Amino acid sequence: MVVTEFSRAAYIERLKAVRDPSAHTLKAYASDLRDYAAFVDREALCGREPATIEAYARHLLSERSAAPRTLRRRMACLRGFYKDLVRARVLDRSPFADLEISLPRPRSLPRSLTRAEARRLVEAAWRICVTTRPLEERRFPAAVLLLISVGLRVAELVRLRSQDFDPESGALRVHGKGRRERCVFVVDEGLRRLMADFAAQPGETTLLGPSGADWSTQAARRALRRFSEAAGLKRAVTPHMLRHTCATLLLEDGVDLRFLQRLLGHENIATTAIYAHVGDLGLRRALEHASLLVSLHGSKTPS
Repeated sequence: MVVTEFSRAAYIERLKAVRDPSAHTLKAYASDLRDYAAFVDREALCGREPATIEAYARHLLSERSAAPRTLRRRMACLRGFYKDLVRARVLDRSPFADLEISLPRPRSLPRSLTRAEARRLVEAAWRICVTTRPLEERRFPAAVLLLISVGLRVAELVRLRSQDFDPESGALRVHGKGRRERCVFVVDEGLRRLMADFAAQPGETTLLGPSGADWSTQAARRALRRFSEAAGLKRAVTPHMLRHTCATLLLEDGVDLRFLQRLLGHENIATTAIYAHVGDLGLRRALEHASLLVSLHGSKTPS
């Protein structure tokens, strides 16, 4: 038996130490492993066999009607778990090495704001940012502008510190998933000046959170919900929706998918490519700009 309580706990601890995932991810993976272990024990299967993983995937799909995203996350969790067992020399070979399994892809596209909704939110944020209100009152509106312009994850937003921002170049060092760092740029001069003011405050450590207080992802989500309601948006807005909105609008405006991958901090460009499915407006603009028939015929309408 390799899917033991000890081996599961050891994997979660190594995952925490090496990749530094969010608390939500750790909790989800621990739950996934408990569920898999219970299935293996209940069905009296061998945890070393590829057939066991196949049986578990069928069980999730047919008996529990698992959503594609759930199934893919659980398989990713198990793949990492078995890879860790090989690394620890508990197994000579991962059962995934001999497994050919086709997983359904999620059908739902990322939720994002329309361009009109994004404009309303940005205008509401700027109305506060350009006032003479105290800096403290302008922090969160500035955070909204940052989220929608560079597509940060909420966990990345709350980790930002004053020393992560370079006022001269607008470069912002982002602490992403798995302890990976990347650089994004604040190109709007007004937002750059405002963030420089935040970073210059004496004794400050957090860049955009409440002065002198810890800032959590939940606090940021609640603040965004209140802010978007006050701005007149009719649906609940989340930080991740702003991340998707940033990606979608940039793609529609012609930003290359490879640059978008770097901006969002995606390890695999296949993750970024999902936004290609929501770029219909960008496709239309590209076709209009190309005007292929005009270039071939020489006029818009044949005489």
